[in-house]
Amino acid sequence: MYDILYNYNNRYFALCQSCNWAATIFGRIENYECPYCPGKNVELIPLNLDEKYVYSLESDKGLEIKFSKF
Repeated sequence: MYDILYNYNNRYFALCQSCNWAATIFGRIENYECPYCPGKNVELIPLNLDEKYVYSLESDKGLEIKFSKF
């Protein structure tokens, strides 16, 4: 699994500012549109090759994202 990740020099954590849709994007991307919301509301956060993240969304606490090293 990790071999696949290292074949991509550019990885991004993508987060829609409107609906909180999130994904990991592999490759070079200039603009990205949310597959659920109209418009280009997606924020791209660059990830290092040795970086991972965990996120949770709760109605009373909101969105929590934790970044860490492998």
